[in-house]
Amino acid sequence: MPTFRIHHSTTYRHGGAATTSWQLLRLKPRGEENQELLDFGLELSDQPAISERVDYFGNAVHGFTRHGAANELVITATSRVQRGSVRKAEFDATPTLPELRAATDQAVKEGEFKLEQFRHESPTVPLLPEAAALADPIAGDELPALRWLEELGRVFARDFVFDPGATTVSTPLATVLQQRRGVCQDFSHLFLSCLRQQGFAASYVSGYLLTEPPAGMPRLRGADAMHAWISVWIPAIGWVDYDPTNQCFVETSHIVVARGRDYTDVCPISGVFRGGARHALTLGVTVEEEED
Repeated sequence: MPTFRIHHSTTYRHGGAATTSWQLLRLKPRGEENQELLDFGLELSDQPAISERVDYFGNAVHGFTRHGAANELVITATSRVQRGSVRKAEFDATPTLPELRAATDQAVKEGEFKLEQFRHESPTVPLLPEAAALADPIAGDELPALRWLEELGRVFARDFVFDPGATTVSTPLATVLQQRRGVCQDFSHLFLSCLRQQGFAASYVSGYLLTEPPAGMPRLRGADAMHAWISVWIPAIGWVDYDPTNQCFVETSHIVVARGRDYTDVCPISGVFRGGARHALTLGVTVEEEED
């Protein structure tokens, strides 16, 4: 099983002295099936006291308050993660969309209540008719659900352009649909809007991609930054991760940090500053595979 080293640095530089900072961090990779967290470290400017808890979705959350005037805040997270082989779903054995809807309804009735929150609107994933219409060309009811999802990925590849300059973290989904350009966060939100309107229980995943591609393979977009993809619940299989930005089911090179309904549930760093005027933000992410 491959082992990865991740170095993630975030630097805030202020135009004036910020007197206080309150921050929440979701930077610690998850421990889950096919992924083992071997080591995690967190370093902050001035080393304020850090608290840690687990949120509703099972993500690690670190929090801190920093007092005292400062023109810069540096947050550095380092991780070592071992990633196992991702289970390959039997695509042709998965239910069709009508069967998936019925099975998900039944699972909720039998106690899988958490599935229900992944079937509806969330703060940054409105259920837009224009998103649902992306699936109109797909003859869906006879296709196994994961084959149908692959077809939707091809629609995205044909109709949308990866453009880091087209959107910001707060760009509405309707704007992404209109301009047909965006980044992994936008494409994941748009995919979720479409999937949820088709009956899928579908969640948002944040994480990392391996920086260097395998020999002879193209470089995956989203490397050297945090990445995002989606996960769908399939009866008798469980959660299956898919990367709409790169039109592929997730492999060992995808490292999971957090899961939730959308970006608002998994935001890597969120908080406020008192004072400091305007600030400039610099990010740096390096993901490397350890040699045997």
